[in-house]
Formats: sequence, C-alpha cells, structure tokens
Amino acid sequence: MNKRLLLIFITIGFVTSVTKLSAFNSDTTTVAKTKIVTVPKHYFSNSIFLDYYSIGKRDLDTVNLVSKKLHSYQLSQVTLGFNIPVVTKDFYNTDSTKISNIHFLLTGSYNRINLNFDGIDRHYLSKAALGFRGMYNNGKKSIFFVELAPFVTKDVGYRYTRTYRLATTVLYDCSVNDYFSFRLGFTRSFLWGNRFQLPYIGIRVGKLDKINFSIQFPRSITFNVPVGRYVRASLFTKPQGGLYSFANVDSLRVGNPDDDKKLYFGRYEFLSGARVDVLPSKHFSFYVSSGLTTSNYVALFPTRSRDNLSQYNSYYKENIKSTLFVNVGLVVRFGKTKAFYNNRLMYDLMDLNNSSDPGDNNVNPGNGNIPVTPKKMHKTSAEEVTDLIDAQDIY
Repeated sequence: MNKRLLLIFITIGFVTSVTKLSAFNSDTTTVAKTKIVTVPKHYFSNSIFLDYYSIGKRDLDTVNLVSKKLHSYQLSQVTLGFNIPVVTKDFYNTDSTKISNIHFLLTGSYNRINLNFDGIDRHYLSKAALGFRGMYNNGKKSIFFVELAPFVTKDVGYRYTRTYRLATTVLYDCSVNDYFSFRLGFTRSFLWGNRFQLPYIGIRVGKLDKINFSIQFPRSITFNVPVGRYVRASLFTKPQGGLYSFANVDSLRVGNPDDDKKLYFGRYEFLSGARVDVLPSKHFSFYVSSGLTTSNYVALFPTRSRDNLSQYNSYYKENIKSTLFVNVGLVVRFGKTKAFYNNRLMYDLMDLNNSSDPGDNNVNPGNGNIPVTPKKMHKTSAEEVTDLIDAQDIY
C-alpha cells in the first residue's frame, strides 16, 4: 500500500511540475505597474482523475484443466490519469475574427489490477502510459483528432514480464448542428483483451449541455441527462478490459514449454448500469456508478506471435457468468482557461478529449468542464451566470 501511495505522490508531483512550466496555463502582464492581468493560454484545464473499479468473485469451469487450477476469478483496479494542455494556437481572419485553433496535450495514466485467482498466488498487473494528442478545430463544423499513447505493462515484481505497446486513435468529428454530430476514424486498441485494429464510428443526438444520446463504437453507448446545475445522470453500456503481461510462476500448463515463463493475460467485461456525476465546483467533480457485467471473458496467450499487428491466439479462454460491479472516481481541474461558453464546436472538442481517455483504459472522467445551461436564464441568479461565464476568462 505504501508503494501505491508513493507512486501516486510521484505522479502528482510530476504533473504539478509540468503545469508550473506552462505558468499554470496563463501569461502574466503588468498594467500600470500596479495591476497584474492574467491572460489564460488554453481552453483545456489541467486535470487529474482517480478511478476505482471492482467486480465480484465467480467460480470458473470445473472441467478445463487450467480453470480447475485457477478455481475462481475476481478483479479490482485503480487508475490514476492526467491531461495537460501544452500548446494552444488561435488563428484569426484579417479582421481579427477568430476562425480556428489547434491544441496539443500531454496525457498519461497508471493502471493497476489486483487479480485474484483462488487457486494460485495473487498477481498485481500494471500498465503505465505517457501519450500525446493533437486536435484541430476549423471553427466551422470539423474537428481532427490524433493520439499516440505508448505504454508498458508488467506483472509487478517480475521485471522479465515488461512489455511495450502502442495504442493509437485517429478521428474526424463533424458537428452538423447543435443537436447532431458524428465521428469516423481508426483505433488500435487493447481494450477488448487482445490487440485489435478497429474502425471508430460514433453519433450523438441532442445538445451536450442538455439531454443527449451517444453511440461511440468501440467505446460506449450513453444516455445523458443533466439534473440541475450540479448533478448529471446517465445510463450506459461499455467494455472494460485490457491486455497485460503475466508471470507464470504458478506453472500453469498453457501451450508449449517455451511459453511457460511469461504469458499475456487478456480480459474484458461489458458493463451496463447507471452513473451519477456531482459537480460542486468547476475545479472538482466526482462520480459513482454501478450495474451488471455481462459477456465476461478471460484468456491467456503465448508471448510469441507471427507479427506485431495480428491478434493473439489464446491457449486458454473462458466466458464467465455475470456479476455486479462498482465504479467510483474523482476529478480535479485547475488552471485558468479561455472562455468558450455556448461555443458548440468547443463543446464537441471537450467531449472528444474526455471520452478518449489516456492509456486506452476506457475510463471516462466526465464532461465537468462543459457548463449546463439553465432552462430559464431570466430566473437565474447573477452568481449562476458568473459561474457559466467566468469573469476571469474575458479579456
């Protein structure tokens, strides 16, 4: 446990150092030698999120030899991630009208799994990712998104299991109007318990700051409903999983003898449930979700493969019956940002950034940086309007 806390503190220290280099997202100018005017540099805030996920214990097949040795299966995981804007550039017309902008962000995550098979020793599998993403908004209807997310996985305590991989996503997002957008692209992902090259196809119906329905294959299906200013509810279904290195210290009889020392462990489960996000401040939010896992799947793969693109052929795989899951998380956002209130294309940009999590874990920190527009502005207090259009953002 002390090692986990030390790792978390080191990660937070690293994130803080990077943000200091960017002067907390702002340029500082002295006016009349007395008044300091702080001008935000970015539209994205610095953000850190912490996510915990757990599923119940289930017995495995009593016929398969590997299953009989593993006996039962249970899993919990903790994910710590960050998202830091590094470069933002606005482009203007000759009349100084802003028409487009480009964004470069540094992303990262650390994912640790507590893997519990009752018949063998417990394993702690980790995945650490440090990525880079770029986004271009043409100021009309189009957004272009690209991310490179190299990561390393290992079975903690066994250095020889260290394995390097690369997840990538390339997307085109078209915001047709306030109520409809679609996405097309490509993703190289390990989310489904193997390595896949998949098309990315998505549609959204409804405004992002109102009730909306979204299908984003292969990531999620969600129905989102804002409940007042501070609460957002959603119904969702999505995959949760990954491909990890596994030390075969328990001498599982899997495949050829040369493959016995190091294996790959793949798993996914399909989550269906409800989620509630609470946003007491623009700088902090937390969420709770629960429901049922279906299509639960685990597999063990050999470490040798014909090439770096094809899927692995499993020596052992099993479908496991459904169970309940619980998922909780918190998000901290800091740093001043440029105003984008009621800019629908910027809302799409924010949603695209939030729904594509660092490290290919499919952990969604939520759209806490998209303000919910009150239904009746004339009954809204001055304080509420100030929260929506932050005075510090206007310059």
